[in-house]
Amino acid sequence: MFLAPLVRVLASAVLVAAPLAVPASGAGAPETSDHRVGAPRARAEALPVWLAPAPPHTENPTNPLAGRLWGVYRGPQDQVWRPFTRSSGTTREALATIADRPRTKWYGSFVPDRRIRSTVTSYLASAQAGNPETLAQVAVFRMKPWEGKACQRPTTPAEAASYRTWISELAAGIGDAHMLVVMQPDGPFLLCAPDRAAKSELLTWATQTLSALPNTSVYIDAGAADWCENGTAQESFRCAEILELSGIQYARGFALDSTHYNGPVENIDRGAEILGLLQAAGYGEKHFIVDTAKSGRPTRWPDMVPASKKDVRNNARTCTTPTMKRCVTLGIPPTPRPADPQWGLPEPQRTIAAQYVDGFVWFGRPWLYNQADPFVAKRALDMARSTPWTATGPR
Repeated sequence: MFLAPLVRVLASAVLVAAPLAVPASGAGAPETSDHRVGAPRARAEALPVWLAPAPPHTENPTNPLAGRLWGVYRGPQDQVWRPFTRSSGTTREALATIADRPRTKWYGSFVPDRRIRSTVTSYLASAQAGNPETLAQVAVFRMKPWEGKACQRPTTPAEAASYRTWISELAAGIGDAHMLVVMQPDGPFLLCAPDRAAKSELLTWATQTLSALPNTSVYIDAGAADWCENGTAQESFRCAEILELSGIQYARGFALDSTHYNGPVENIDRGAEILGLLQAAGYGEKHFIVDTAKSGRPTRWPDMVPASKKDVRNNARTCTTPTMKRCVTLGIPPTPRPADPQWGLPEPQRTIAAQYVDGFVWFGRPWLYNQADPFVAKRALDMARSTPWTATGPR
């Protein structure tokens, strides 16, 4: 029964997703599309979720991200926080657009096995600020090798053993805290791994281990609206395959757009197709989250312009004006109510979002060089000043 609205909106989930239509410029080159066409029908007066809890949509009463504050980490583990605290005036005000909002903290092999428990415990203490009902967020980026190297060599036995130790220690550090976990960003690299079965076993075990914690909700990374397999066409059945190989049966659902620049409309459409495929495969009703940290100017990956000739698209050029295209800027602020009218979604996507999207979440990190490290103040300031969104709606 749960697929009925998706079927009506999308004319059924299909095994091969059609490429998204992108408007062409006068010269014939594709440009980004802006889905905030027309004024929203209403403007919510509620405080943002980092200042007051927000109730779930009626259609999604079990949403684990709703009904509680979203914590903001304030400490040295975050690359933005120290530059923000040392700034003043208009610079401080601009950086607050990032620093004062809840963001997902990425943890990987750069945190040793022996330190991950204490590191995440410290993170939780700051993010929750004494309120155990507050939601914290982490991204597990621990598989080794990963990204391009995952396509070149298998995980060694020693690396596999270390992975299991690290995940066990992470789980011990999380304990009964309310936690959102994004499992293994850049998920499509799993499909090119020569030891796919071995990595699948590890990822499935990790998903099961973290999902078994009493208040942890795991969302497995499945790529993006324009990326379901490394270097190939955008096919929803590939996204679903990543999830099946990573333990989707144990997870709350999946995550989209961790490192790409698609808008929420494209990702909701992609997510709806993936949901249909998962339900057809017997996984029941799943939910998903969408990164909106980077989607203030929705852009397909092939169309994004790098910051310089020496850069790759991971380090996209930043938008410096409200109308600049093919650039990255901050998108819709974090919220567990993605279907609220002030976010301007078209009606079909609002219908899907109300029931199946647990939140727009900032688990992308466009203010960091190559979305990794270090923090680049100019990137952050450009995006803070060019974003089309305030904490409660469009500018």
